[in-house]
Amino acid sequence: MSALHFINDVIKPWDELDALLAKRLALQPDLSDVTRLAGALAVVIRHQVDVVGLKDLEPNAECLEHRIICDVADFYKHGSLKKPSRNNSFSTEALFEYGPGKGFSFLRNALFVEHATLGKHDFLQTASAAIQYWINKRELSVNWQGIVHESPTEFHEEAFLNFESEKCISMSQVRLGFFLRRENGVMERVDPQEVHFAVY
Repeated sequence: MSALHFINDVIKPWDELDALLAKRLALQPDLSDVTRLAGALAVVIRHQVDVVGLKDLEPNAECLEHRIICDVADFYKHGSLKKPSRNNSFSTEALFEYGPGKGFSFLRNALFVEHATLGKHDFLQTASAAIQYWINKRELSVNWQGIVHESPTEFHEEAFLNFESEKCISMSQVRLGFFLRRENGVMERVDPQEVHFAVY
């Protein structure tokens, strides 16, 4: 796989998933275009071992993020794995900035990997680190940062999302997360006393 193929098959799908997650969409936590695209991306990253002719042991020892992605890909392809310690699931959560007196500003949808033994990880950040590992491992001439993007800041009285059936074929619930931006710019997870929420 050349650098151009790597960009087309690995980096471009990550960028497309990042752009989709930055849209104000109502998504079923475990079933949507997001989980489908993430599963396919995990498989492509996972199979870099085959491209370079390595066993899993070496990259898994060198890069925790690749180890997580490896488990995500295998679970996505096969379902429950022989080693229950490797099992994992996807969970999408809509994140909002809460501004007292200002309301709510949509940040992005975050896709989390909930791993049986390795804990909860942001899929985009984990995949980005795994991709960077393979860029370095394969010494590819690729200049890519893999920065997770957020929606532009725009406060409203209610926290709202838009449902698009072509992005999510079935929806019965959404998960929400709220953050308060401290003076130093750090975002801290909070639980506002009152939330006006709507899906359009």
